[in-house]
Amino acid sequence: MLGRIRLPDESHYDSVTFMRVRRKTSSNMGLLIVPVICCAVSLYFGYSAVAGPRGILAWSDAEANLAVAKRDLTVVRGERLALQHRISLLDDKALDPDMLEEVARSVLSQGRAGEVAVPRGTR
Repeated sequence: MLGRIRLPDESHYDSVTFMRVRRKTSSNMGLLIVPVICCAVSLYFGYSAVAGPRGILAWSDAEANLAVAKRDLTVVRGERLALQHRISLLDDKALDPDMLEEVARSVLSQGRAGEVAVPRGTR
C-alpha cells in the first residue's frame, strides 16, 4: 500500500527517548551560546563604529561644527584685539586726550555750548 502513512507507536516516544533528545539538544545549544554572544558583541561595536555618536557618519558633522567654531573664534579674537586697543588708549601711562573726551561725552551725554549731538549705533 503505497498511499498509506504509517504512524509510529506510542511506545516509540517514551520518556527515555525524549530525555535523550533533550540532552542532545541542550548540549548543542550550550555549544552555540559563546558564538552567539561573540556575534552580538561584534554587531554592537560595529554599529557603534559606523553610526554611533563618534562613528564614521558623525565625523562629517564634527568637521562642520569644528569649521564653524574656528570661524567664531576668529571673530571673537578680532573683537578682543579691538577692545584691547581701546583699553590701551585709556591707560594711565599713555592717556589719549581725544579718547578721554570721547568716553566722557558718551558716558555723561554732555557737550559744549553750541554743539549738536548726533546719536550713532553701537560699535
